[in-house]
Amino acid sequence: MEKKVVYRIATIADYDREALYLRKMHAEGWKLKEVTYSNLVVAVKYTFEKCQPEQVVYQLDFYPMKKSERASYLQLFKDCGWEHITDFNSFSYFRKAHSEIESAAEFEIYNDATSKLDMLYRILRLRLV
Repeated sequence: MEKKVVYRIATIADYDREALYLRKMHAEGWKLKEVTYSNLVVAVKYTFEKCQPEQVVYQLDFYPMKKSERASYLQLFKDCGWEHITDFNSFSYFRKAHSEIESAAEFEIYNDATSKLDMLYRILRLRLV
């Protein structure tokens, strides 16, 4: 299987743009496999696998947790049709095919203002401490 490695500069505030970038890559035939730290201090390393071009929604969730909570957290997303891909820097990466989305609300993990603000608060609280 072919693979592609891309290095990009991303900050914690760029999670929406990162999701759009991953969506674009999948539409071009490259699905995300892994996100890791790179040898370059400021860049993030994205590893992609060759795939059939497809319309897929990517979402990132910032939710630091105890290992004991991990299984139920991932099961919740699985039950909602989101495939867990990888974790990086306290972010979890998920994707869902457009064909599995039944309503506009399902394009995002957090589709209401309160939930989005809660996630932003978690990011700010952990990063500023």
